[in-house]
Amino acid sequence: MTLNKITDKQKTSYLHITQSEILKIDWSDGKNLVFYAFDKNKNLRIVDKDYFGLTTVGNNYKKIEKQLFGSLEDYCSTKGENGDIYFCTHQEDKLYRFDKNGNKTLEWEVEIGVGHPIYDIKFESPDFMWFAFPTGQTVSQVSISEKKEVFKVGEYSWDDDSEFLSYPESIFINQSHLYIPNMGNNRLYKVNLKTKELTLIKTFEEKIWQYAQTEFGTFIVTDSGIYEMKE
Repeated sequence: MTLNKITDKQKTSYLHITQSEILKIDWSDGKNLVFYAFDKNKNLRIVDKDYFGLTTVGNNYKKIEKQLFGSLEDYCSTKGENGDIYFCTHQEDKLYRFDKNGNKTLEWEVEIGVGHPIYDIKFESPDFMWFAFPTGQTVSQVSISEKKEVFKVGEYSWDDDSEFLSYPESIFINQSHLYIPNMGNNRLYKVNLKTKELTLIKTFEEKIWQYAQTEFGTFIVTDSGIYEMKE
């Protein structure tokens, strides 16, 4: 397995994934946000917030942002079914859902994390949401309609020396597996969505913040940068 560096990490640790692009936000100077995008050419280019909103959310992004309690870039999001899109931020621990027309159809105060903030969300068809609770060393699967937890990896521990998960800052899902990068122990795990079996993929030499698969490659975010990961 080899790692090819795309860019330095700078002050960003969350990649926004679309079918054909990856977008990121840099706030290194603490004042002005700079939006970047890269595609199969792997060349970073500067874009504006309109491009970011249209690419990650869609034509209704301004309408949706007005119904959130913060700026769009403060939220992680995940696409649901029938054009639905979900949002969450660790500053609120509320799960929002909007339909394809930008109308809010859900605002749920999530109280399953025993006080731990939510740092990432991923939708699993037909009715599940996965939540990452990094300070709780836990990733949880929840029924959206029933608003209750149905499965979890971890035990909501305040101890940062847990056996498996250690500060899972983000998650990624495809049709068969949920991927869990762990900032605390440098490990990348995957969970089989059918059997719920947990498998260690790799232990890296530095902290791993995010993992993502796209049409044009597999990428990770570590302390030193954003890398394309090749077998």
